[in-house]
Amino acid sequence: MKLTENKNVIIIALAVCAIIAVGFFVPLQETQGANIFSSVDVAQGGIINDTHNQSVTVHGSFANTGDITAEDLTITVIFTDIAHNKVVRKIVQEGVDMLPNNELTVEFESEYIRERTEPKTDVNVTVRLDWKENGESKTLSIGD
Repeated sequence: MKLTENKNVIIIALAVCAIIAVGFFVPLQETQGANIFSSVDVAQGGIINDTHNQSVTVHGSFANTGDITAEDLTITVIFTDIAHNKVVRKIVQEGVDMLPNNELTVEFESEYIRERTEPKTDVNVTVRLDWKENGESKTLSIGD
């Protein structure tokens, strides 16, 4: 009889350990919200038609890998040109609902043209995303 009781205790102990291990390695499914994934490329210094102007171009794409729609998304590209003491903001997308689970990819392009600098200087570029998630305002800034 003792051997059977010991086997039962061992089986129960192993079952409890298995439940605890599963609790550590398998997280509970929770709502993660919107999760904006981005890819942004910046090209600087292109000379425009043999003039004294340079181009700074930005190309990017965004998707929502989360499980909640990012509502009313606005994408703003901010060019900070320290050499010319200028900050230029360009809204490139406005009012887009980013559907969850990668159902929609938004692409954009923007360009800033400035007088060439000698020596060449770079323009700082920031891409700012603003959206609403469950009625709450959210912001993500990418870049300098």
